[in-house]
Parts: sequence; C-alpha cells; structure tokens
Amino acid sequence: MEKKEYPFYIRSHVDVQSYLFWSPDCVENVVKGINGQYPRPTIRAKAGDTIVVHLHNKLHTEGVVIHWHGIRQAGTYFYHGHYGMQKSTGLYGSLIVDVADGEKEPFHYEGELNMLLSDWWHQNVHEKEIGLSSNPFRWIGEPQSLLMNGRGQFNCSLADHLSNSSVCKIRGGEQCAPPILHVQPNKTYRLRIASTTSLASLNLAIGVSQLYLNTLCFINCLLLEKSNLHFLLF
Repeated sequence: MEKKEYPFYIRSHVDVQSYLFWSPDCVENVVKGINGQYPRPTIRAKAGDTIVVHLHNKLHTEGVVIHWHGIRQAGTYFYHGHYGMQKSTGLYGSLIVDVADGEKEPFHYEGELNMLLSDWWHQNVHEKEIGLSSNPFRWIGEPQSLLMNGRGQFNCSLADHLSNSSVCKIRGGEQCAPPILHVQPNKTYRLRIASTTSLASLNLAIGVSQLYLNTLCFINCLLLEKSNLHFLLF
C-alpha cells in the first residue's frame, strides 16, 4: 500500500502565527488556520494507505488534539480539533478515503463536489467554554451563522441585496462570498457532505429536480443526477 505524508501545520499564512483574522460570515473574527488556510486543506487517500501527519502546534497558549473520523474504509469523513471547542473556531477539514487499488465504486459519476457544514459564533472560544462548563450552566445561545465550506452571511436577507444597505453586498471575492459548486448538464455528480457542527443540528435542502440518496455510500453521499443547472449557489 502507498504511504502518504502530509505536513500539517497550524499557523498563520501571514506572520507564521496560529491565528488568522478572517470574515467567515462577513464579520471579522479570529479563526484557527491549518497550513495558513481557511477553510482547511482536504486530506485524501485510498483505503489501506498509511497517512503520516506531522503536527506542529503554533497555538502558544493551547494544546492540540486532532480527532479523525472513520478512516478504516472508503467514504466521506472529516478531521477536527478535539481540545476544548477548537472545532468551533474552524479547526476542521475534509478527509476523503477512495476505494483501494483494484476496486471500483458501486456507482458511476462524472464529477465530485465537497461540502462541509459548520456552525459559527462571534463569541470568544474561551467565553463559550466557560459558559458551557459553568455551574450553574450558562447557555451560549444559538450560532450567529451557519457556514458552508467556511462561508456564510450574518444577518443577511434578500432585502439587503435589493436595497441600498451596505450589509452583505457580495461581489464574489469576499471571504464570506457564498461558495459556488459548478456542474454541467446531463452529468452525474457525487456530492460529499460532512457536518462539522459543534452544537447545531442541521437540515439540508437542495433545490434541484433530480436528487438521489445512494444508500451504498458509507457517510452522507448524494448523487446529483442529470441536473439541468449550470451551477449550484449555496
């Protein structure tokens, strides 16, 4: 089997520190980056591969534990920080395991799309930890935003886009601009979905005419069959 090594650095892409100033939902906050990236890099391998991850903790005041989800068989998984509430600060990424060499998927598709769902708070992560662990218990409230692939819009509505308001005027290059998943008509796509939420439970609806859940997938695998849309906007 093939052995793969992934340099895995938790640091800033600007000044080689651990935290990044970022605007996941159009409101600037602090996130934890991996290899200077937010959202975090995808790790991909084949079933049976050995993945060696070199973890360099640049979080000067925090420990780091990375939790790996279900990597023993082919499927759609993710990894995330497991120390305190680091996952809620953006410390997570996709982990995709393809079938082993010589094996075939039980279904056919021409393209593949990846979607990570997460919840996002504006409070400091330590404030959230203290509230949830305090006695008496102090609820931190519902998340301010829900993110897809690390992007969302806080307190936005269709009216904001149609009015003269400066709130959430998205032009496409912003850090919070909605991710666009491009597809072509008359083709089948595999949409890999993983929920990395810390506290929120989510329902996902996709507005296409033909969408099939393939029960042969191990985790949250959807097939987008022969869509007549040229792109999906989330």
